[in-house]
Amino acid sequence: MIIQPELEAALHKTILLYNRLKSPGVVAKLIQTSPEAVTVSFSGSFCYSCGVPIELIKDFIQDFKVFSSNIDLEMGKTREKNPGSFEVDYKVKEK
Repeated sequence: MIIQPELEAALHKTILLYNRLKSPGVVAKLIQTSPEAVTVSFSGSFCYSCGVPIELIKDFIQDFKVFSSNIDLEMGKTREKNPGSFEVDYKVKEK
């Protein structure tokens, strides 16, 4: 069973780590969370020499694994809100 406070704590730590590693090129921000899904906004210049935007968005999943041993994120819908801004839905899965 996925515990909401545990999920939110792991997401908060993941965003801090991700932003420390990727900013100022890309900055992640938590938009919405539930036991089934998470929505994260990514914005910035998306330094293409660092990787294409989709790879930078997938990196969030790898960073999340550092802080959660019993929850996985799976990439779902990706929406380009405007140039330099994406919203990504991740499905929350129990390991």
